[in-house]
Amino acid sequence: MHTKYFVNDKRVSSVTTIIGNNLGWNFYPLLNWNLKLVKQGLDPKEELKSAGRIGTLAHIMIEQFTIGGRVFLDGYSAQEIAQAKQAYYNYLDFSEAYKPEIIHSELQMVSKKYKFGGTCDAVAKVNNKLMILDWKSSNSLHSEHKIQIAAYAKMYEENTGERIKGALIVRLDKEKKEYEVEHLKIKDLNWGWKMFKLLLKIQENKR
Repeated sequence: MHTKYFVNDKRVSSVTTIIGNNLGWNFYPLLNWNLKLVKQGLDPKEELKSAGRIGTLAHIMIEQFTIGGRVFLDGYSAQEIAQAKQAYYNYLDFSEAYKPEIIHSELQMVSKKYKFGGTCDAVAKVNNKLMILDWKSSNSLHSEHKIQIAAYAKMYEENTGERIKGALIVRLDKEKKEYEVEHLKIKDLNWGWKMFKLLLKIQENKR
């Protein structure tokens, strides 16, 4: 179930919904992915649903195991569990290498000024710099991920008054022992926020 966000008792859209409904940069890659699955005799909708479930389970594992909690696996297939575990093991490798000091995990926020909401995976100090961290279990990283992180950074600054110094987008491979890190500097976050504000304007003017 998707998280609902409210500003002054009025429901507002999430960061991912705003990007997904208004950007469209990945339309043709996604279309090609669908066609490839169809040729293999697979159902694109089911494959997409399963990929989402794997990503969700990996996020839950990271959050719960970090705080010493429990993860319930009921309803997940053996393959989904195995791939989520691999992503989690890759997170451990990332954590060992970068040693992030996690301050917030799965932090839900809203922007009263711009009227949108979202949940960032983590806020942490890395090398003594306050950063937004985001876990991805996709096969590759995309430009819209920068836009997403920039929106989280802006919300965090609005709500806390603290200045975000950068961000890390961490791709956790689901099938092999591998992770990929994209470092975002202030200029990248500024670009991402500029793009997100344009998407807000597009959504506002939709008919």
